[in-house]
Amino acid sequence: MRNCRIERRLRPHLAIWFVAATLLNVAAAAAQPIQLTPSPTPPNPSSVAPPQSLEGGDQIQVAPLAPVDTSWIGLLGTTKGGFPHDMWNGAHRSFVVAALPQLQPVTSPELTSLARRLLLSNAAAPVSAGNADAAAGAKLLAERVDRVYALGFVHDGLALIESLPDTVVTSPIDRDRVELRFAANDTTGACNDLTARISRYPEVWWARALIACQALAGDFGKASLGQSLLADQKAPPDPEFDALIRSLSEHGAGRVARLGDPTPLRVTLLAAAKRPLPAEAIAVADPAALAGYAGNGNVPAEDRLAAGERAEALDALAPPDLAALYGAVNFKPEELERARRAIRPPATPRDRALLYALAKSGNDFTVRANAIEALAADAEKRGVFVPEATVLAPTLADIPSTSTDAKFASVAARILLASGNADGAKPWVSAAGDKATLLLSLIAAPGVPHVDAGVAHDAAVAAGDAASGPRAGLIYVLLTALGGDPAALADLTPEALTAPATPGALPNAALWDEQQRAAANAQLGSTVLASILIAESDGRLTSESLLLGHAIGGLRAVGLDNDAHALALEAALNAGI
Repeated sequence: MRNCRIERRLRPHLAIWFVAATLLNVAAAAAQPIQLTPSPTPPNPSSVAPPQSLEGGDQIQVAPLAPVDTSWIGLLGTTKGGFPHDMWNGAHRSFVVAALPQLQPVTSPELTSLARRLLLSNAAAPVSAGNADAAAGAKLLAERVDRVYALGFVHDGLALIESLPDTVVTSPIDRDRVELRFAANDTTGACNDLTARISRYPEVWWARALIACQALAGDFGKASLGQSLLADQKAPPDPEFDALIRSLSEHGAGRVARLGDPTPLRVTLLAAAKRPLPAEAIAVADPAALAGYAGNGNVPAEDRLAAGERAEALDALAPPDLAALYGAVNFKPEELERARRAIRPPATPRDRALLYALAKSGNDFTVRANAIEALAADAEKRGVFVPEATVLAPTLADIPSTSTDAKFASVAARILLASGNADGAKPWVSAAGDKATLLLSLIAAPGVPHVDAGVAHDAAVAAGDAASGPRAGLIYVLLTALGGDPAALADLTPEALTAPATPGALPNAALWDEQQRAAANAQLGSTVLASILIAESDGRLTSESLLLGHAIGGLRAVGLDNDAHALALEAALNAGI
């Protein structure tokens, strides 16, 4: 994932070479028409007229305006899903600056949605305990843009950076701009941004980015010269980068042994060489890099599947794009026929693409239902059922709820509820006829859930396994966090009380207290930020009931009822309810 940016600066005369290289790249600009008329003369500040006297001898006093804090300029207003402009009321800037870097990519659509809205909302910046200065605003803005990049909000990130005044854009922000262009598979735009800005910054990263652009353009002579100059200047060695340039120059023949820093720029070099992304790189790559590789047409679709699945799970790739990637994989007729005759659990991304081909069309609803059920079970096993439900939901569009058995009806209902289609799930909930599916639909519905006596208890013990106690404890927490009356859950109480404590680390006391304080005072921004951090655990939604309950309760306290229900539903589905 995202690396810490500690760069060596280049020696001055090498920086001059970068300026020269930039000028070579933009030499065509010299052919523009020459202005023959004088440029307008800017006003001389010393020639400004003195204050004018009013009648009675008073003078107009001109005072400088306070600097505008641009650190939370955003794209989303309340009409576009953003939070209110005053969302940081009561928040301390020091808390926000310290907490933002802890936001990490997570396979939870709801937590990612909350983070996206928080980072992209157009709001007044949180205030400092003392006097705010430009450096404090710049630090907050840099942390915020860094998280937009780190979470894989590619197009939103580019739009946000483009909306910023140029005076507040720093080297890290400009680096994010270039990397996000590569993630969007806009190599031309990335290299244009690079050549427009490289003369501002002396870090080694900019030198290597220029070399990458030259190699991508097929100018390996310039790229080789740049690498030689870096070596002469004793720049920190980067064998991975050199291997990528060599592989591209040799048209993919060169071997790239590993890719420990798979940024969008480096992944673009790998894709240009038509090389597969190593499995270990997929596990650590930024969501933006994964999305860029998944959408790069230089690489065969089959080689992009694993990256696409991971990017979609992290909400960096839209579900329809993963579905299209599955559809781009070609299968022989005999492969499809064998799979149709015997549906087996998938073991690889290609297996999942094959099952998806069977699931999405055809008049044999039994085959399609079996394929969908196998894909859903596999997604649950891999811990990505909720994010992948939106990929599976369209496959149910023309399957009648009356054409399958109750077991599949329950699977279909869970897929549609997880994808946010509660209305579409209703006939499947009825066809399923079990208490667990009914309970999920009640958790998903807005408002305080009114659960009939015995429904929660029966849902907890339905599987008849050793997990009944923990499930009962989780159901109790979710329903009460959503405003349910504990007295109405009397049938559930014995199992909930005897549920064993679940292992897991609690958040630090300061974060816990901040979330409770902010929620009690209806401070939306701080509550959302702290709740996300409390509910995330190792890149997933936590399974710890106590943490889930506080996060859901915090969201409800600041008026985010729909988000609270979405988070509770996610937790219930993850627990196998």
